[in-house]
Amino acid sequence: MLNFYDVKPIDGFKISIDIPGSKSISNRALILAALSGKQVILENLLFSDDTKYMIEGLKILGNDINISEDKKTVIVNGLTNRNFGEKEIYIGNAGTAMRFLGSYIATGVGSITLTGNARMKERPIEDLVSALISLGVEVKYLEKTGFPPIKIVSKGVYANSVTIDTTKSSQYVSSLLLSASYFNNPLEIKLQGNTVSKPYIDMTLKMVEQFGGTITSKDNSFMIIPKKYNLKNYIVEGDMSSASYFLAAALIGNGTVTINNFFKDSIQGDRGFLNILCSIGLKIINFEDKEITVQGIKSYEGIDINLNDTPDVAQTLAIVGLFANSPTTIKDVENMRIKETDRISALNNEISKLGATFIEYQDGFKIIPKSNFEYSPADIETYDDHRMAMSFSLAGLRIPNIRILNPECVSKTFPDFFAQFEKIYGRFND
Repeated sequence: MLNFYDVKPIDGFKISIDIPGSKSISNRALILAALSGKQVILENLLFSDDTKYMIEGLKILGNDINISEDKKTVIVNGLTNRNFGEKEIYIGNAGTAMRFLGSYIATGVGSITLTGNARMKERPIEDLVSALISLGVEVKYLEKTGFPPIKIVSKGVYANSVTIDTTKSSQYVSSLLLSASYFNNPLEIKLQGNTVSKPYIDMTLKMVEQFGGTITSKDNSFMIIPKKYNLKNYIVEGDMSSASYFLAAALIGNGTVTINNFFKDSIQGDRGFLNILCSIGLKIINFEDKEITVQGIKSYEGIDINLNDTPDVAQTLAIVGLFANSPTTIKDVENMRIKETDRISALNNEISKLGATFIEYQDGFKIIPKSNFEYSPADIETYDDHRMAMSFSLAGLRIPNIRILNPECVSKTFPDFFAQFEKIYGRFND
């Protein structure tokens, strides 16, 4: 087990890296494939902690899933009769698995307990639970009201309408959208509140359509008609959140980076991070269907930006801000506080160690970099958060003696991140 990873500063490098399949797309594809009740081949699937918890949960519920990690392929033979019985599923801190499985269970008959680790028990699920209850599903909190673990007792869904709050997470909406085609009647889903991470809902809509479902959108609502999914083969895009670290590495480290498995026409919202970095100086050298090459620059300015749509790149942009010639302000990302850790608070703790000025707001933060970029060495706590580990590794490209603690937490979404990162130094640990 790797207890720490020491990052070394470097000025200028040229690398080609491979990003894994998208976590968000992988877990959606697994649910859609399982619902189809047919054999579906999923290619370029991400194999990480989050997807393994999803696969294991679906298998516990009776789905036949065959895995070939070396080929990055999964064959899903979904249940035709979703009679789940009485089961318990442990899903660690995999938020998508907890939320997506909730609605999936509602398509069948059974009594299922969903539980996770200590942090999962601190992550809210009340808005999804309230929606399921209004649809006629029996859901009980087993410990603290509003949080996992929960017990779901389902006999199928027959209701025609549901309203769901979208101010904390878009995953509650995506959960219902993925499974509603297998409810017993047409369903209208009405959205309430200021929707966060909207591109993830758009991704879900696109994938349901790709698998053969029918969803119509109108204002802040969706209408889903019961319809069987019929797709036989699906290729998972490369993960744009994972790509963000190496795009930023090029900018921070004045490097040239080629990223393979970077889909030019990606359906992921985090694809927009490329545009953000280009607006402050990153240069695109070459861009093909599934490959991009970018080049950094010696000097760039900070940015004032609303990241409500793409909060998962906020930590990466925070580190970019450390080396800008002016402050960086990131706004409207309050849901960062209910992720794997309270990410705004964690950023405050670790960036303050380095010596930069970090101003924390309830829904965002401001970073005022040192004018000479002479920051202090630090051991970086990662809070068992993969994105803390990956983003702060970028700081070490410019700051001497940065040590990332518990680097193996990257296994949640990008298990070989540090093996890919080693390429910056001319090494590759396969």
